Amino acid sequence: MFPGGAGVNPFRFGRHYDPDCFIDREREYSQLLNAVQSGNNVVVVAPRRFGKTWLLQKFLAESGFQCIYLDLLSVISLRDLCAKMISRSFELLKLNDPVKFIKEYLKNLSRYVSFSIGTDGVNFTLGKDIDEESILSESYRLLEKLADFLAPLIVCIDEFQAYRMVSEKLPGSIRGFFQTTPNVIFVFSGSMQHMIEELFFQSKGLMYHSGIKLDLSSFLPKEEVINYLVRKFEGSGKHISSSIAERLYEITKGHPYYVQVMGYELWNTCSKEATEEDLREALNQLISRERHTYDMALDVLGQKYVRKVLIMIASNKDIFSIEALREFEIPNPSVANKTVKKLIELGFVEKLSRGNYEIIDPIFEEYILRRFS
Repeated sequence: MFPGGAGVNPFRFGRHYDPDCFIDREREYSQLLNAVQSGNNVVVVAPRRFGKTWLLQKFLAESGFQCIYLDLLSVISLRDLCAKMISRSFELLKLNDPVKFIKEYLKNLSRYVSFSIGTDGVNFTLGKDIDEESILSESYRLLEKLADFLAPLIVCIDEFQAYRMVSEKLPGSIRGFFQTTPNVIFVFSGSMQHMIEELFFQSKGLMYHSGIKLDLSSFLPKEEVINYLVRKFEGSGKHISSSIAERLYEITKGHPYYVQVMGYELWNTCSKEATEEDLREALNQLISRERHTYDMALDVLGQKYVRKVLIMIASNKDIFSIEALREFEIPNPSVANKTVKKLIELGFVEKLSRGNYEIIDPIFEEYILRRFS
């Protein structure tokens, strides 16, 4: 929890969970708890910036379960991942002697393991002269030992879509492990929704039928957001009317990340009471700050018709209608379909119904409308 009070901006965003800034998601959190209590693996699915990491951190902080948290985007190799798993295991056991820990829990790895003691505690590293198969098998053996007296042991793996950067063997080896180790439960999470769906919920996926799906892709409810905004402003010495809070909700569509960011920008922009003019200025500031990121995204996408399809979606056009295709000079429906499929795969767009799509990031949508319309 961060310090607050009058004169301090109360809005928080980023990867560090703050319970005072956690909005709604009680139903999803309850589903996560119930699934784990029943001994089931869970797969949390949602677009980027929809609060998956905060949900996992809330679970770690408040569930009462013994948990190991690993983020695949923060590791560079399988060796690095397993070293972090070893370090988290040492923390979980609340031990003081790393040498004794290595002898008791990592006997077969003892000649390859070293450690250092810093301000953040004890960190373990693995030598380069050990093969991947041995690293994995000994890491799983460590989890088994922990689960013998910490059962159930929960292993949360965030950004699991990045497994290929760690090891192609990781999904298959994890699946083989949890099928024979009921006292270790896995919670997987990923921000590339298309990849996670393919990996866990399609018959050809390496992790097919490996866990219960927890969908976190819905926007936040209006009343919850309005009440949250009013409470945060009042608690920090400023005022926002319900009507301005509702306008902020409409701009962000209840997107979890942008509710916080727009609240932050608006609080900084206004003096004592937030006005419509302050809200416009806050939106301009946010778009200006995100502009470089959006420009880079468009450059990476690179396809000839991407920008036109994005404009069509942002303008609520039926992208397969003859009129829209003619207006935006797209040759035929198959070109539009190929383009929108790519946008869905990369997490920019979501399908609502036939011909009806939505840009997931509401500020990106506003940027598209302003720049290209």
